[in-house]
Amino acid sequence: WILEADENPKEKWVMELKSTKEIVGNIDVNTVNEKNNYCNVGYTIRYDYWGNGYSSEALEAVSNYLLENGYYLVECSCNENNKQSSKVMIKAGFVKDGYIANRRINDDGTYSGVEYYSKGRR
Repeated sequence: WILEADENPKEKWVMELKSTKEIVGNIDVNTVNEKNNYCNVGYTIRYDYWGNGYSSEALEAVSNYLLENGYYLVECSCNENNKQSSKVMIKAGFVKDGYIANRRINDDGTYSGVEYYSKGRR
């Protein structure tokens, strides 16, 4: 990511443990809507680190940074079946804006809806 920083203006961060500096996940700006001054962020964390609060801590810090540095709104979304991700976003200060049915295909071939969350300078 560091080597690509000049070619890719979208910001990216890694989640690392303070105690060991071990990288356990990442957060990045997926899309930017310049006209309406908002961005979409996504995050992943290694399964063995789920449930420790690392994702919500990192998402809160990154979203606050983005809002403090010019964006009006930061948004996230997740599959409706990913209840843990919904909890991460809410804990990081995001509010649920809406839901759209049948937007993502699951591993078994069925479709699930997408929940949309945002955090902004309201």
